[in-house]
Amino acid sequence: MKGNLLIMLFLSAWLYSAVAQPPAQRQAVIVESMHFLPKAGMADKMEAAVKAHIARFHPAGPYAAGLRSVDYGVRTGWYVWVMGPASYAALDPREDQAAHNDDWNKNVDPLIEKYDPAIIFEYDTEMSTGREMLARSDHYDTWAVDVKSNEMKRFNQIIEQLSKTYASLGNRAFLVYRSQVHYPGGADVGLVTSFTDYTDFGSDWGVQQAFEKLYGAGSWDKMMTVWNEVVVDYNEEIRSVVR
Repeated sequence: MKGNLLIMLFLSAWLYSAVAQPPAQRQAVIVESMHFLPKAGMADKMEAAVKAHIARFHPAGPYAAGLRSVDYGVRTGWYVWVMGPASYAALDPREDQAAHNDDWNKNVDPLIEKYDPAIIFEYDTEMSTGREMLARSDHYDTWAVDVKSNEMKRFNQIIEQLSKTYASLGNRAFLVYRSQVHYPGGADVGLVTSFTDYTDFGSDWGVQQAFEKLYGAGSWDKMMTVWNEVVVDYNEEIRSVVR
């Protein structure tokens, strides 16, 4: 696993108010994520149709959404629909549901070859840092991590250390999302880190050095040993913001 260790996504002032509430009153912040593949030769038309759909039905507020392209990974050429930050209430039927569905079915769906299942992720406030940096970034790296059964506690200890490490660097986001929809072989946790461009992506982010500054010489290798003990595998995607 490379040093620039980081799965979704834009965060706004609405999120600040949600995070500021006492735990008993805090409303879960979610992101709905879905991959889809455009038909051959239709990527540009599909992008335009989704942008128009977003402008009409998901411009801001509780239904705010965005479109991402998968630049690298096993689904290169696919796109990702991301709705959020939102509440679970945003998943219920809306007043303009018929018009919303009609627009997608007529203008977007004919341009799409296939869909992957839609997933709900809850944003982990305590484990995340630098959310405002992601909102300003055009690119990000996502890791969809499958954690071994009964090993989430040890995995969370790693994530807490990494979060503090990224916070100490203070130059990019490290966001944590918890999958709310289980399926065989699916991810339990999504990790997201932001970067400015591919020159930045290919540079040394200094994560290992910052980690060992906090936790001592050799701590990175020890963390990696635990990672390999508690993680089944992960799926990495490098994405760009389309809208």
